[in-house]
Amino acid sequence: MRILGEKVRQFRKRKGMSQKELADGICTQATISLIEKKSKIPSMKIMMKICNRLGIRLSEVIIENDDQLYRTFKKIDNLIRHDQLANAATIFEKIRPKQLRSNTDKKQYYYYEGYIQLILNDNPDEAIFNFGMLLNQFVKSSHDMYAILATLGTGLAYERKQSYDKAEIFVKQAVATLHAMDAQDMPLGDDDYLQNEILIYASAAQLYAKINFPQEALELIDLALKKAQDSQSLYLLDRLYAQKAANEVVLNNVQAAHDHYYVAYALSLVTHNAKLTQKIIEDMATYHIAPLKVAREA
Repeated sequence: MRILGEKVRQFRKRKGMSQKELADGICTQATISLIEKKSKIPSMKIMMKICNRLGIRLSEVIIENDDQLYRTFKKIDNLIRHDQLANAATIFEKIRPKQLRSNTDKKQYYYYEGYIQLILNDNPDEAIFNFGMLLNQFVKSSHDMYAILATLGTGLAYERKQSYDKAEIFVKQAVATLHAMDAQDMPLGDDDYLQNEILIYASAAQLYAKINFPQEALELIDLALKKAQDSQSLYLLDRLYAQKAANEVVLNNVQAAHDHYYVAYALSLVTHNAKLTQKIIEDMATYHIAPLKVAREA
């Protein structure tokens, strides 16, 4: 990847900031100068804090290597986010380990392998192996989004194995690390980072609901909803409201469950999530919630 130093300078000028002001508390003024003049890439942590202070997205000043493997991983990621796991797996199977050059390539490879084994193939042991490869061999810092995703995935895999104590340990670790990254003002406006945050909170909430901790699940769902709403993102919003409603049912908050099922249903129509729409209808029937008066074509 490479950085667009001139773009950093332009964004800084628009904010009316000096190099010293931009650097304050993040890095040295000399580092900002190197970024702007020579497109020198500092650590990713520093770069993300600089972007956060400028109020821009990392993708606005960073260009990833335009190679085939990068595009393949992006395609797999997009398919997974849209719940098209079979298509993602078909593309993933064409990747060969010898193609993996950078540490980032290897982290992505083992994360997607673990995710596909867990969610599509229902093979938690293979998932744990692949997530473990990522965590033990290719992660240099715990404050690494792939490390957090792999830690979460390991917890979800143990849940599939009904090892609930282990599952809770890994999921708690993933959430705690994400909280720590938030506290350090990590990349607020980056779309991939935001969607991963929402996914982690939603998945952790799902685990807590399964092991009968509905209040803890609701707290995580509310965190995810705040992230989505603050960023005006629809990502997983339908699923989050459906999860929220289901946990309200367990807590016997009947009116809140009604309200959140209505919102989830409407959002599932907007996002054309037919699978979720059907599940919401079935859940509402199970819990004797009145039919929704929402047009089918949203």
